[in-house]
Amino acid sequence: MTRFLEVSVITDGEGAEAVSEVLRPFAYQDGVVLEQLGDMADLDPNALEPAVTVKIYLPEDEDTPELRRRIEEILYHMSRLYPLPPPTFRLLAETDWANAWKAHYHPFRVGNRMWIQPSWVELDGAAPDGDMLRPDDVVLVLDPGMAFGTGLHPTTQKCLRALEMVVQPGHKVLDVGTGSGILAIAALKLGAGRVVGVDTDKIAVETAVNNATQNSVADQFEVWQGTLDSVNERGWDVVVVNILAPVIVALLNEGGLMGYVGKNGRLILSGIIDQQMKEVETAVAKAGGSIVEKLVMRDWVSYIIKPQ
Repeated sequence: MTRFLEVSVITDGEGAEAVSEVLRPFAYQDGVVLEQLGDMADLDPNALEPAVTVKIYLPEDEDTPELRRRIEEILYHMSRLYPLPPPTFRLLAETDWANAWKAHYHPFRVGNRMWIQPSWVELDGAAPDGDMLRPDDVVLVLDPGMAFGTGLHPTTQKCLRALEMVVQPGHKVLDVGTGSGILAIAALKLGAGRVVGVDTDKIAVETAVNNATQNSVADQFEVWQGTLDSVNERGWDVVVVNILAPVIVALLNEGGLMGYVGKNGRLILSGIIDQQMKEVETAVAKAGGSIVEKLVMRDWVSYIIKPQ
């Protein structure tokens, strides 16, 4: 029987995204699991424990001293910037591995009309919390590969909710840091006529293309590896940026982000912890933006912004 190596690291909500990204290339089928004790459905800031455990799995035949040392080195260098304990390694039987990661993914609703559907789960219209699929729901079929692109994290959930509020049929949408492509796919399924996505990570671009194909929207989705300045077109109806706050501030201050938003367009910003709100709001005002709505989920904040 095949056995799998589980690699786990304990961090917090802010560090989990970065840890997920550096561990994902080592993971079997790009699968990353986030475990956080508490009630995900409860919006109370104290509903979840602060500790987040990031886990990946890989077949035993790939488990070598060199690989373990490489993972330990990468996390050690990260810990110089952000406090992290050493990783934990343990071997699991194949059945234990399958249960360990698939147990964390199930159908669920985001906002009013977004239904997140894991690709291997039969679309029977029921979620564990008793919610049921409705005829007018927008179904997003996703693989679990990118932990922060599954719709489970508050930053992604608030972005989906914001898209639901602002995307109109025929809109042009720009997704900066597209990741798994979940936001681009959602925009297209909400009626956007054309969506462009950019991401600096080659694997993220490949994942986004695969997810778009799985959701039958690949013909309307143009995506490439690059930064914001690789996008020449301006006047977008919706620009969405779900990245970390320091990157957002840099894009606003130095990257000309507001200049990509059309006169009557909207900019959606997410990936911001409540302690970073003031810095982001200052950058928005300096860049010529005006906050239309602030969406809060526990200690994470997202914004819908219009040009002044």
